[in-house]
Amino acid sequence: MIKELGKLRANDIYLQENIKQVSMDNFLPKNTLELTLDLSNVTSVFYGLAIKNICENFGKESANEISKKIFYDLGRLKTQQCKSKYTNLENNTKAFAYIIISAIYNASPEYSFEIIQFSKEETVVKIEGLDRYLRILSELKLEKYVEFPTLIPFMEGVRDELNLKCEIDYEMEIDKKENKTSTIYKFKMLKI
Repeated sequence: MIKELGKLRANDIYLQENIKQVSMDNFLPKNTLELTLDLSNVTSVFYGLAIKNICENFGKESANEISKKIFYDLGRLKTQQCKSKYTNLENNTKAFAYIIISAIYNASPEYSFEIIQFSKEETVVKIEGLDRYLRILSELKLEKYVEFPTLIPFMEGVRDELNLKCEIDYEMEIDKKENKTSTIYKFKMLKI
């Protein structure tokens, strides 16, 4: 892994060789999967601690609104990033599938996806797996203050960034014991 991260670690200076060895043996991710899962965990902990501090400083009723706003803004930002990487991104419901895949590839490795339907007029995507947001909110005993699925505002941000006239619907199953969710998201263009 050090070879892959060589450019980023090239300027590190260890006072002694044993500091370098202990650090590399114990803290350097062993592979890309470990790195990705560690980063995903940090993301969820950051989100959970932000929600905890919001509850403590502004009241529990503020947690859901701020969570929604975070995910909404994230959906818009992720859409902008996808458009810059994939310049042929269609401006219809197919875009949701590609943006979801991009988000899972880059930031949500615990999820798997299934494209159920894929057309300009209607796209259906199933996302399932360990829900890192449910996990951290459950650990902090805050899950009752945030609406699930947390990704609905994300999808709304995608829709608004693309300026699409479409409805977003979902069916969700939650396994709180395992912190897993299975959600089918349905994106359908409105007839105007």
